[in-house]
Amino acid sequence: MKLLLIKPPITYYKTESEYSPYEPLGLMYLASYLREYSSDVEVKILDASARPDLTRWEGDFFKVGHTDEMITKAIADYQPDIVGISSMFTINSKGVHDTAKLVKQSDRRIPVIVGGAHASAFPEWVLKDENIDIVVTGEGEETLLDIVNRLKTEKPIYDLTGLAYRDNGTVKSTGLREFIKDLDTVPPPARDLVDMNVYFYEKYNYSHSMSPPRSTVVSSRGCPYRCIFCSIHSLWRHSYRMRSPQNVVDEIETLVRDYGVREIAFFDDNLSVSKKRMIEICDEIIRRKLNIKWCTPNGIAIWTLDKEVVLKMRESGCYKLTFGIETGSLATQKFIRKSHIDLEKSKELIKYCNKIGIWTHSPFIIGFPYETEKDIMDTIDYALNCGIDMATFFIATPYPGTEMYDIYRQENLLPDLGDEKSLAWLGAVGRSMCNTKHFTSKQIEDFISMAQRKVFIKRAISFLNPLKILPKIMGKDEFKYFSRQVVSYSKRLSKSLLR
Repeated sequence: MKLLLIKPPITYYKTESEYSPYEPLGLMYLASYLREYSSDVEVKILDASARPDLTRWEGDFFKVGHTDEMITKAIADYQPDIVGISSMFTINSKGVHDTAKLVKQSDRRIPVIVGGAHASAFPEWVLKDENIDIVVTGEGEETLLDIVNRLKTEKPIYDLTGLAYRDNGTVKSTGLREFIKDLDTVPPPARDLVDMNVYFYEKYNYSHSMSPPRSTVVSSRGCPYRCIFCSIHSLWRHSYRMRSPQNVVDEIETLVRDYGVREIAFFDDNLSVSKKRMIEICDEIIRRKLNIKWCTPNGIAIWTLDKEVVLKMRESGCYKLTFGIETGSLATQKFIRKSHIDLEKSKELIKYCNKIGIWTHSPFIIGFPYETEKDIMDTIDYALNCGIDMATFFIATPYPGTEMYDIYRQENLLPDLGDEKSLAWLGAVGRSMCNTKHFTSKQIEDFISMAQRKVFIKRAISFLNPLKILPKIMGKDEFKYFSRQVVSYSKRLSKSLLR
């Protein structure tokens, strides 16, 4: 039995955007699990997003990655018995349906299975597409294994837990499957099925790493917190499971030894829920004398950290932390359920990180439905004055599957575009597609532009302060990284000033 796993090309609605490919870890985990626990299964991964040099407009959509002809040829050459397609993000979901159509055009008999966060949140929507046969809801390894084993022996599959499918035009669900309790039983991602150099040496990833080549690691699954705007719970619900420190560092050591990796990006939704485990991971890196740098571009919960933890992080190679602070407004904190963040204590921790040589960054979100001008300015002022090296600003977007989406719908704030799940607004990047109770979408975008411009100017000035910068540029890699950041800041500052 031959299984082809596809990560589709990336699509954006009415936005020409740069895309940096990253390892398709979800597909790699599926592949390694199938190879470990099922016999007579051949698995191949096609990362159709891993060609950022191939870009084109298709109507209102900007597409990045393999062309239709390339995908069709890959299917024809491999002749798969089953195709699985990753559907992680709603904003990119058009590429999923385009890819499913290509599969069925190649051979309508091939079962098309779709999984991921978007598919798990909206199986009914996904299954409106008759080119898609099955949606795997939730964690995929065990469910896909069962599907493959059943199809190999031509046994029925629709009694398996964790599926959604069509039955005479009606979408039916078989319920949610229990999660894998021990993540150490999941083999490491099947990195041998992709060309890792694509991810190591892609321009953006390479230039934004301190010690390239960089690889990604996910040491846990899920997040126990309940932020109102977060859509990951459609996949992991509110569970949180961790790999053991030894298992995590085994993967890092393999990357260093077999692939020459010098930097790790932890892509966990919440890396540091357990202080004990976080310290043990750092101690294990130090004990094995793994000379790496590492960072947390996906964010880390600042309220789970203290000076002891971040010092241990620094000793084990951490050079940059991205803090999920989100807002500087107490009222907005309460609305998004982040009142557990003490903003003053966060400033103290940021100051300490800067002191010991850790670069600091935080994303902030503006445009929640009830925010006033004071709330927005409180967030901008906090970003300017909390001491972080870099702040980025994003527009609050009510993605389907989140509580915030329900609030926007109740308040009649969703755009009137017919289908309220229309790709015309879910596919937007960097644009405000919804009004709030107090501001138009254009006003929200103006706040974002003002905030980013203020931060760029202030941080550019702060970089001239040697007392702030010296602890972060004590080595050759550190100085090269700083130099690249200066160039990047200069370009972004110029763009901001020209707006």
